[in-house]
Amino acid sequence: MMFYIALCDDEWPVVELLTGYLAEIKSPGLQLESVPFLNGRELVRQYERGHKFDIIILDMLMKPLNGIETARQIRQYDTEVPILIVTGTVEYAMDGYQVNAYRYILKPVDKAYFQEEVRTILTSIARVQNKYFSFTNEKGLFKVKTTDIYYFESNMRTLSVCHQGGKTDFTGKISDVEEALAEQDFVRIHKSYVVNLKHIRNIFKDTVTLENGEELPLSRHRSKELRQQFLTYMKDNI
Repeated sequence: MMFYIALCDDEWPVVELLTGYLAEIKSPGLQLESVPFLNGRELVRQYERGHKFDIIILDMLMKPLNGIETARQIRQYDTEVPILIVTGTVEYAMDGYQVNAYRYILKPVDKAYFQEEVRTILTSIARVQNKYFSFTNEKGLFKVKTTDIYYFESNMRTLSVCHQGGKTDFTGKISDVEEALAEQDFVRIHKSYVVNLKHIRNIFKDTVTLENGEELPLSRHRSKELRQQFLTYMKDNI
C-alpha cells in the first residue's frame, strides 16, 4: 500500500532530515513517498489542483504562511488528513486545535518518536483503507470505497475503475488490481475485467450483468470459478 506524505518546511536541511527519517520506516505492506515543499502556498496550491496526501508534516514558523495558516487553508479541501506540526515551541498549541492538528513535535526532532508517530498514523490509515481502493493519476490521489466499485477495465496500461460516482482512469496492471482486492470479493472474469461480486445481478454463458445495467464479457475458462465464488459470496451474505 503506497502512502504519500507532504513535508513542508522553509528550511531545506530540515526537509532533508525528516525525509531521511521517513525513508527508514519499514513496515510490511507499507510504502512511503515523501513530497517536499519549501512553503505553505505551494502545498495549498496542490490541494487547489485536486491533489491529496495521506499525512502532512508542517513547520510552525514558515513564511509567508505559517504552519497554522497553511493547515487552515488545507482544511478547506481535506478535513480528515492527519497533520503533524513541527515546532520549536508549544506557544501556539491552542491554535493547533482549531485546525485539528494530530500532534505537535518539538525541534530538534527526536528520530524514534517521530518515526513512531508516523508509523502509528499509517497503521491506522491502512486499517481504514482496506475498505477503500486508492490510486493516483495526473489529477492527484483518489480513494474510492470498494463497496461503491462495480468493476475495473483494462485497456493496455490504462485502467478504468467504474464506480457509483462515474468512471476514473489511471495507469496500472489489471493483475495487480486482482491481487490487491482478491480478499475483498473482487473476481477476474476476463483478461480485461475484475468485477465486484457485490454488484453482480446475473451470470450467463458468456456475459455478466451488473446492478447498474452494464453487461461485461465472461471468459469461458473463468465461468466455473466465478459461479462457485458467487454462490459462496451469496451464502456468506444472506
